[in-house]
Amino acid sequence: MNDYPIEIEQFHQTLNSLKGIENVSSGIDNLEEVKAENLSGVEFSHLPLAALLRTNGGFENEIVLQFEFTIDKTTESLISLEFLSWFIRDQSRGGIKLQLRPFALPPQIGEKRQLGQTLKFQIDYFISDAPETLEPILELISKLNKALTLFIKLYDIPLK
Repeated sequence: MNDYPIEIEQFHQTLNSLKGIENVSSGIDNLEEVKAENLSGVEFSHLPLAALLRTNGGFENEIVLQFEFTIDKTTESLISLEFLSWFIRDQSRGGIKLQLRPFALPPQIGEKRQLGQTLKFQIDYFISDAPETLEPILELISKLNKALTLFIKLYDIPLK
């Protein structure tokens, strides 16, 4: 098991409980120092590039929590992905700065063909005026997890 705080680990477990969802991981990035002119660098490729280009980089005291996962390419994974797409959009409509987006590597590097092997999905959770401590952020993740768990039950979403 990773050394994630319990709130993040619980969110990982909830995502991973959906049929077809695999390889859930997460990370956090401080966006304050990210400038639009630097976004072409490979070290920034995991970030939500279009959002950062629109704002000319990160805002003061802004962070992004990212949750990444893959799907197993079954019908069940597409159902889970569709449900997550709706859930994230619904949460965004409610005022949470959240988005779901695909991520992939180039189709080919040299002689190595990667197409069909690198597709991942990332949930970006933007937090403005990031607090000095992790506790308020963990509370936000806990609330998000409770909502996700509730809607999984409400809509009888298939679990593993």
